[in-house]
Amino acid sequence: MASTDNYILHDGRQRKADEAQEFLEERAHLLDTIREMINVEMDRRRVGTDNGNCQSRHPSETKPRKLTFLQWLRSLL
Repeated sequence: MASTDNYILHDGRQRKADEAQEFLEERAHLLDTIREMINVEMDRRRVGTDNGNCQSRHPSETKPRKLTFLQWLRSLL
């Protein structure tokens, strides 16, 4: 009987841990999306400031990819 109670308790903890992990991943994805939106806006505002000439960025220019929040967090562990 006690082993059944322990199994149910462990199952509940595992479910909560899984839900917390899923929540963390969703939030990390949202933070990445917001960061990309801010970077696009910053790039857009920087483009028009060169001597009053509107210049667009060349598509061949690529930035080094930054770590996502979740990747950064995992690197700490």
